[in-house]
Amino acid sequence: MYQGPVQGGPGPYPGGGPAAKPKGNMLMAGLLVAGSLGGVAAIMAGLLAYLSPAPEDPGYGLSEPQAAVSPLQAQPGAQPGTGEQVAEQQPAGVLPAAVGPGGLDVPLTAAAPAAPPPLPVVQPPAPLKSDGVKPRRLAIPKIGVLAPLMALGVDSKREIQTPPLSKPNQAGWYRYGPIPGQQGPSVVLGHVNTRSGAAVFSRLKEIKRGDKIKVSRTDGTVVEFTVDGVEQVSKAAFPSKRVYGNTGEATLRLITCGGVYNRKTGHYTDNIIVYATLSKTRRT
Repeated sequence: MYQGPVQGGPGPYPGGGPAAKPKGNMLMAGLLVAGSLGGVAAIMAGLLAYLSPAPEDPGYGLSEPQAAVSPLQAQPGAQPGTGEQVAEQQPAGVLPAAVGPGGLDVPLTAAAPAAPPPLPVVQPPAPLKSDGVKPRRLAIPKIGVLAPLMALGVDSKREIQTPPLSKPNQAGWYRYGPIPGQQGPSVVLGHVNTRSGAAVFSRLKEIKRGDKIKVSRTDGTVVEFTVDGVEQVSKAAFPSKRVYGNTGEATLRLITCGGVYNRKTGHYTDNIIVYATLSKTRRT
C-alpha cells in the first residue's frame, strides 16, 4: 500500500542526498520538472516537498523550493504548439472551491489551493496488488492517444528523467510512485509538443470529467480510470498536496504544460493536470 512521501529520503531534493527507493508501493518522491514544447512535461517539483527539499534549480525555471512545478522548458528552436491556452482562462480573482470538470466548453482554471482532489465519478474498486508489475501502454480514446509508457527515474545529475524528444509519442511513468492500479496517485507525464510538432499530450486540455483512460500492465491486467476533473494551474502555485497527496483509492494524474508560451523565457506559464480514479479492471 502506498504510504505517501517520506522526509529525509535521498535524491534530487533540496537538502537530500541520493534517492532511496521506496519499499512495496514506491514512495512518491522527486522533483517533477517539465520541458516545454520541446521538453517533456516532467512536472514534479512540488512532489519533492513530500520527500526532502529540492536541490538548486537545475535550469528548469524553479527558483524557490516551495514552487510546486517548474515551467516546461523550451528547446532551442522550438515553437509554441497546441498546448497553448489563453491567459484569460486563469482568473486573477477568487479561485473555485473545487477542481473543474474540464473540456473545451468551459474555461480551464485552477482550484483554490486548499481544495481537495475532485470526487470520483464512479464507485472505485479496490486497488490492485502490484508488486513487480510495470505499466506498459497508455490509451486515451477521447483524444486519440495510444502511447508506450517508459519508467522515469533520476539521472546521474540528480535530475528527473524525461522521455526522449526523439520519440514525441512516448509517455513516462514516475517509477518511484505507485504503479497504475495500485493505491495512491500514479503520475504520468508527456510532452505537449517537440520541435517537429505535436506530441503525446498535445490534446490533453480536451479531456473532461467522465472520459476514460486505460493503462495496460505487464501482469496482463488493463486498468481503466475515469476522469474526475481537470485544472490549469500557474507553475508558481502548483497544488502539490492535491496532486501528490496519498489517496485511499488507486488514482492517476496526467501532467503536461499549458498556458501562454513566453518566447523570451522559453517557458509556458502553466501546467494542465488531469485527475482520474480507478473505475474498472480486466484481464487480457
